[in-house]
Amino acid sequence: MDQKFFRVPFAQSGDRQTVPDALQSSGVVSFPSGWGGDYAKDPTVDANAKPVEREAMNAILYAITNAVRQYQVFGFPEYITPADNNGSVFAYSSGAVVRYRQSAALAFKSYVSVDDNNTSVPGTDETKWQEFIYRESSTDEAADPTNETTQITPRRLHPVIDAAIEQFQLIINPQLVPVGFGGIWFTDTPPDGWLEANGQAFDIEKYPKLAQKFPSGRVPDARGRFARGWSHGSATDPDSEREICSTQEDAMQEIKGEFVIDDWGWADGKLFKIVRGGSSGWDSQGGGLVVEFNSSNVARTSIETRPKNIAVMYIIKTDLAETEPSIPTPTAIVITPRSSNINAGSSLQFLASVLPVEFHDNYPVDWAVSDASLGNISSSGNYTASAGMTGVQTIIASISTGLTALVTINQYVYLTNISVANIPNISVGDNYNLAITFSPAGYTEPVDYASSDAQIASIGAGMITGVSPGTVTISATGRYSGVTVSRQVTVTPKVIVEKYLQINERLSEIAAAGAAAQAAARNNLGLGGLATKDGLTAADVSAVPQASASLGTENLNTVISLGRKFQALTSNATLARNYPVALAGMLDVIKTTDAGIRQTFYPYNTTDVYHRYCVDVGANPIVFSAWGKSGGDFLEKPQNLADVPNKPTARENLGVGYTISTAAPPTSASGYAQGHIWYQVGES
Repeated sequence: MDQKFFRVPFAQSGDRQTVPDALQSSGVVSFPSGWGGDYAKDPTVDANAKPVEREAMNAILYAITNAVRQYQVFGFPEYITPADNNGSVFAYSSGAVVRYRQSAALAFKSYVSVDDNNTSVPGTDETKWQEFIYRESSTDEAADPTNETTQITPRRLHPVIDAAIEQFQLIINPQLVPVGFGGIWFTDTPPDGWLEANGQAFDIEKYPKLAQKFPSGRVPDARGRFARGWSHGSATDPDSEREICSTQEDAMQEIKGEFVIDDWGWADGKLFKIVRGGSSGWDSQGGGLVVEFNSSNVARTSIETRPKNIAVMYIIKTDLAETEPSIPTPTAIVITPRSSNINAGSSLQFLASVLPVEFHDNYPVDWAVSDASLGNISSSGNYTASAGMTGVQTIIASISTGLTALVTINQYVYLTNISVANIPNISVGDNYNLAITFSPAGYTEPVDYASSDAQIASIGAGMITGVSPGTVTISATGRYSGVTVSRQVTVTPKVIVEKYLQINERLSEIAAAGAAAQAAARNNLGLGGLATKDGLTAADVSAVPQASASLGTENLNTVISLGRKFQALTSNATLARNYPVALAGMLDVIKTTDAGIRQTFYPYNTTDVYHRYCVDVGANPIVFSAWGKSGGDFLEKPQNLADVPNKPTARENLGVGYTISTAAPPTSASGYAQGHIWYQVGES
């Protein structure tokens, strides 16, 4: 069948938007709804009409072709992590096959689920996942006892069995009695498959192996004979050249010698006895004696020379001999579960089966552990892991025959919670370390990190790396506890910093860089701070500040800040508030010394000017001089010369020595002021 091979997923490097997994109330495209009815409407007449977005089309075709490509290239899909499933653990059915690796540094392995509703992580629990067996084993793999991922077919099994039998023979043969072996038997009938060593003939076709030992077709005749070690060239046997299985007649070592008989009449007759001739007494002289030698007088004698013995039958093993069956005993103990992982502080029940099954009830199992600090196991096989302890524990099951079985379990402090702070957008090529918190702090179980799309962002050991623009979900999951957390990550295109200012940007790049960059640029051009202003204030040019708002009800004794101010309301300009006149007007405050100032007040409707000064504005209380008036070159007519500043001088200037008053004269001399004359006006 013709098919398209997706060498790369569709739109792998194209513009893609995120298509939501949940139904959207706005009617936009989503995986549950697809492109809804709004996408079929005419946008020229219907405000709800929606165009089919290019980015959405790219995203969906990318997702489809990326999934199909997993089957095309690898045959099986990758394991669905919580990050791929909106943070939820996906439950697999029995028989599902997936590819999985614990980290990007490891190679993928294929696993088959052996349980329904399977939410565990592949490779963590053999009762849930097993490595997938998908091909015939090689000759070497068939003989490898650790191989768990290939199938042994009959053609692979036969050489393994032959090799095993050959190996078994090499091991067992030294412990077996070979055909032709001769032994001692204590009954008058040899066992089945054995022949009496009585010189009898045997059928060489029936006993080919025995015939190799005795080509003549007869067994040796050992009846009435002692076995003597074959001299085999040794001088110990006088007949040292004799062949194996040859016979030798009985013999006595030769005894010979000579002696002179002169018994002097004292022979006792035990071993030697005079049987005739001779004389008796010590004084007998001369004559011949006959001496008899007879060992029966002092020992047991027979017609042969022999030691004490027992009559036995020598027997020879033939081809038909059978090995005596041994007493049956248990051959194996099977522990379940075979291997496992356990949370410190929890318990796990182990079961043991004694095989063959007929021995199960007759051989109770004793339980033990290799490391009591990690936990303990009861007589019924219930293992309790010590809280807070991590390590590898060995569970030991044994029976009275000494038969023992072992399984190991990995003990960890499991996670109870994982939290991750919100993740900012990261650029392509940038890294970001997750702000992640694990509970409890002393956890020891491994944590697996996953990304829903490693072509957008990858993650390892808590560090995210941006790969290409897009949005993915990353997750962190306790390998055995299943505790998980997930967050979305948006990867943005990498910002390429332009090395040169573009003419058509009109220096906007400097503005975009911020105030510090703008200040540096102005400084490089020799522009001061005034270059940034649209208008200048008095302070900018070191001028007297000009107030823009009227003074209020404050006392002029408190108005000491430099500048030009004004009072808009005559009602506020009172003598009590130290105004020189009760009129609105302008007030100048200027600096005269480091500590002194001068106030000048200009009433709004006259040409008068009033002045006063303060020597030290820092004094407490502050002290001003009296107001002094300067009104120009004229005296005011309505004042009737009352505004003459120096009256005595003015009188002198007028040539007037005295002033005349019509008022009543003073009552005492002190009331007469210098230069005044009083006169009394009489009554008519």
